[in-house]
Amino acid sequence: ADLSVEECCEKGIEWANKNRICTSLPFISESRECSMTQVQCCRSQVQKQFCSDGMEFASVREECDSHGGDNSSCEAESFQTCCYCCLLGKVAEIQGQGCEANPKLGYQCGIVFRACCVKGQEGIDVSISDDVPRREQVEISKEELDQEDPYLHDGCRGGGPCSQQCRDTGSSYVCSCFVGYQLQPDGVNCEDINECITGTHSCGIGQTCVNTLGSFRCQRDTSCGTGYELTDDSRCKDIDECETGTHNCPPDFICQNTPGSFRCRPKLQCMNGFIQDALGNCIDINECLSSSSPCPAGQICINTDGSYMCQRISPNCGRGYHLNEDGTRCVDVDECSSSNQPCGEGHVCINGPGSYRCECKSGYSFDVISRTCIDINECRRYPGRLCAHKCENTPGSYYCTCTTGFKLSADGRSCEDLNECESSPCSQECANVYGSYQCYCRRGFQLSDIDGISCEDIDECALPTGGHICSFRCINVPGSFQCSCPSTGYRLAPNARNCQDIDECVAESHNCSFNETCFNIQGGFRCLSLECPENYRKS
Repeated sequence: ADLSVEECCEKGIEWANKNRICTSLPFISESRECSMTQVQCCRSQVQKQFCSDGMEFASVREECDSHGGDNSSCEAESFQTCCYCCLLGKVAEIQGQGCEANPKLGYQCGIVFRACCVKGQEGIDVSISDDVPRREQVEISKEELDQEDPYLHDGCRGGGPCSQQCRDTGSSYVCSCFVGYQLQPDGVNCEDINECITGTHSCGIGQTCVNTLGSFRCQRDTSCGTGYELTDDSRCKDIDECETGTHNCPPDFICQNTPGSFRCRPKLQCMNGFIQDALGNCIDINECLSSSSPCPAGQICINTDGSYMCQRISPNCGRGYHLNEDGTRCVDVDECSSSNQPCGEGHVCINGPGSYRCECKSGYSFDVISRTCIDINECRRYPGRLCAHKCENTPGSYYCTCTTGFKLSADGRSCEDLNECESSPCSQECANVYGSYQCYCRRGFQLSDIDGISCEDIDECALPTGGHICSFRCINVPGSFQCSCPSTGYRLAPNARNCQDIDECVAESHNCSFNETCFNIQGGFRCLSLECPENYRKS
């Protein structure tokens, strides 16, 4: 059975409420009338939704220009129309002009105008005249409102309780949000969606996403450069220095804006044949350099101050020829007869018709470009084949050199080791090595860390073991050391390190008297006197 018009329309409204767009609308019947009803009801419902969005946008933002999107679509036009008409109604309410819209605004705009104006009056729908009884006035007002305002009993009248969009369901209402917002858990208020965090932005490479209320914008990462400024939509706009007054043109010049810069044009104009430079000076135009020669064929152009002149062309001689004295024909130029020696000093020049050739000396070759004899760099032409070490080029020849530590052999090419020790470079001992030499020192000396040549004495007494070398005192001497003992009572042992006690009593080097007895002690002696008591004698 065919579906009724109401059922077809309800399916179109249901699709619009779910998708907010009527493209890809699935038809529920093959009936042409039902399909047209679905499409028309869907479009009407979408326009109502976008109109409601425009009214809410005007109520929240109190402006309509910052809303993004494609302004060329029908839905966007409906949004913008309702937003503008709602703003007009709010302004009329604030200025006390009444809520009756100008009929020229259109029927739909008048309804939106009246709804936003009435919402601003906080429930006062129409003005009440003082010369009519109150009961009759109220009844007339309701009747008029029922006829003129179809949204009078709409639960979403004036936006309803929702912060942005409201849809009346008959018994209740459903809140929704503008594009770029999402409904909060309370089902009434809307919060901005941060597209930069959710990743739903469309910024490309080289752009940074900047979140805005209900939308976002893409900002360039790099600056636009001198003479340009960055707009809100991340585009580079030329700065008109002439209009902003940021140019530096002198008073006698006129500022002319150019992309990214400006140009100062002098007010004073030059005469014909001259052009002005950046400082306003008049400079002669060289007409002879123009793409089309001003002179006829057979004549040459000669530039003059402010103009030019044409002169007849003489016969043009090729390279190696010149005009004769009469100027009628070309004769050969004898390049070899000139004193500047075209082949170079010491080389042979042979003249020919219109040219010449050179016979170069050994070690030189003829260069066809400069037409002179140039030196042959044997070291570069035969690398590593002429000299054992280094090759040095000279005009017409070369010579070999050796690196440090070698000397040139008799053949002038090979290098042999140089015995540096023959020149006694070291302070003590020298050992020749291949390509160099090594200094070393005798016992008791060490090689200097500074020059590697000098030998420094080793202070054995200052070494960590120096205190254990001698039993008493260590005395450093160049290349060695000596041990010493106290001046009295000791002598140096045969090992030249220890000190031995001198027995003065045995050596009879004491000074004890005849009546005293010598007693040896470490490092000295004692003279002991012994007196025997009565009836005793000395042993």
